[in-house]
Order: sequence, then structure tokens, then C-alpha cells
Amino acid sequence: MNKRHKLVLVANTSNFFNVFMLNHITHLSKKYNLFVCCNDPIKLKRKVPSNVSLININFKRGFSFLHDIKALLIALFYFLKIRPNISISFTPKIGFIVAVVSFITRTPNRIHWFTGQIWANKKGFFKVFFKQIDKLIFLLSKNVLIDSFSQREFLVKEKVVSKNKSIVIHRGSVGGVDTTRFKFSKKKRFNLRNRYSISKNTFVFLYLGRINKDKGINELINAFKKIEHSKDVLLIIVGSIEDKKLNDLLKKNKKILYFDYTAKPEDWFSLADILCLPSHREGFGTVVIEAASCGIPALCSNIYGLNDSIVKNKTGFFHAVKSTDDIKKKMLYIINNQQLVKKYGISARKKVLRDFDQNQVTKNFLKYINSNIC
Repeated sequence: MNKRHKLVLVANTSNFFNVFMLNHITHLSKKYNLFVCCNDPIKLKRKVPSNVSLININFKRGFSFLHDIKALLIALFYFLKIRPNISISFTPKIGFIVAVVSFITRTPNRIHWFTGQIWANKKGFFKVFFKQIDKLIFLLSKNVLIDSFSQREFLVKEKVVSKNKSIVIHRGSVGGVDTTRFKFSKKKRFNLRNRYSISKNTFVFLYLGRINKDKGINELINAFKKIEHSKDVLLIIVGSIEDKKLNDLLKKNKKILYFDYTAKPEDWFSLADILCLPSHREGFGTVVIEAASCGIPALCSNIYGLNDSIVKNKTGFFHAVKSTDDIKKKMLYIINNQQLVKKYGISARKKVLRDFDQNQVTKNFLKYINSNIC
């Protein structure tokens, strides 16, 4: 019997694996000795096969020199102990740590998965520094994966990656969408609207995700405030607040409802009429295809990454990035063309079934991994 290869997956948090990688992990564990490294991996214990080894490495969000050096040394210890055949990392800081560690330990197949660039819309030293980090990750990796075609074009143009050492799996995204879970439910729509006293005729704009300045929350709220008094509309914002300065924007407005992080985003998609994602930067926009799978189209910034998850004027609408006025203009158009919105929602669901079903993505991901094992 052939000895099973060892594969290590490394990300910042267990939530990353919970959201994006569970289907991949289930199928990888059938062929490989699989090790998952992150913060609080115990949260994955009941969600992954029992033969998957869960390793706690206390990565810290943001950058802390001493803490990050400690995390690098701990990762080095485990890599020396495991001696993996392949390593796959996610996010810039984790990608840098794993690239260094896997290079030192001569891991033969070193792969990083790019899911967006924090420097894309920055200037000065910040941009130069973090761009160089991404370049170093690429140089130390054998190959890299990128979760959207437009992001790959951007990285090639910026000379961060090369075409021959980078690939997008299937049609893009990291894990695709569980189309049986993310499916429109009339019952959930009725129950949630009833719970929060929302009329069946009220048009609901939904933002769901991390709440910070780079997600364009300021522009979204300011645009909505310009239309709220003239229409039967509501803006619902769901997610963890990362920028405390945004607290005041989310309060003192009866037509803006805020809810904390949810483990059941599909419920909110069933309640809403359209998803809003006014990001300043985005690697792909998984939330867009999750909403689309529920038959909900999107209103998004016209930026790379989101261009892969939306077909303009077929499954959603674009607005100019950082433009409050254009968001307002598109919101009014959407409210006045609700039959068109429903039509786009039907098309969005069809596109997800065709291009982003998680089983299709996993099949192509496994094919890629199998072909890259030395």
C-alpha cells in the first residue's frame, strides 16, 4: 500500500476553514494525511472528518512583531515534525509565515492562495511594503492559486505573480457555494420579516460581512439616508464591527437595522431583496455568490474581484467605487425596477449552479492538488 502524502492547510482563524474549506477538507482527508493549522481549531472538531489533525497556532490579527515571530517559530516546529509534502496558506501574513517556514523545511509543494490585496487601494510606504510581502510570498512558493480571474490579471499587471506560476480554480472563489444550504426560503422570509415587523412590501437592501471603512459602509449608509424618506425601504447591516468609529452611523435611524455576526447568512438573504457590497477592494466576493445562490442579485462596486462574481445587467448592478451619489442613483433605479431585480435574481441562481457549485470547485481543486504532488 502506498504511503499517504501529508498536506498542511494554514489560515488565521478556524472561521476561515468553516466558511470556505469544509467541502475541500472532507474530500482531501480521503486521500491525504491532512493537518489544519489555525486559531481555535477545536471549533472545527465536529465539522471535519475524525482523521483530520487539528493544530492550534495562535495567530494574531494585524501585525505584531514579537507575536508574529513566535507564531513563525511554532509553525516551524510543526513543519519540522510533520514534514509535509504540500502546504497551502491563506491571507498575506499567514502566507508570508508559511512561505518562509515551508521554504526552510524544504516542503516540496509550497502553495499560497491569494484572496485579495490589502495594498490594492493604498498609497505610499504601506502599499510598497505589503506589495513586496506578496512578491516574496510568490517567490518562495512553487505555485500560487488566485480566487478570481480579474485579481490574477491585476497581480500579473503589477508584476507580483507570473502567468505560468498562477492559476484560478474552475471559475473562481476558494470553496464555491453549498447550493443546497444557500437556497431561497419563503418560510424564512416570512418568519424573519414578521419577527422584526418588516412589511412584505418593504424593499430591503442588505449588507452582510465585516464592517470597516474599506467595505464602503460610510458611502452605503450616506447614500441610503438620501432616499429613505421617499420610499418604503429598509437597510439591514449584519456583521462584526471592526471599526468602532462606524458605531454612530449604525444608530439612531429607524430605517437602518444592525445585527451582529450571524452563522446563518442564508436566512438574511431570504429576507432581503438585494445585497449591497460597496467595497473599496475585494479579492472575489463570496458573499455575492452566496446571495446569488438564494436568488438575490447584488449592487456592488465596479472593482476587480467583484467583476468575476457578477455579470453586469444580468445578475447584478455596479456602481462607481467610493461614490455615494452613484450608489444613491443605483438604489433609486433598483427600487423603481423591482421586476428587473427579481429577473436578475433568477439569473444569479442559475449562474451559481453552473459556475460556483462547491462540488464543482472541489473537484477541480482536487485535480489540481493531485497533479502537483511531487
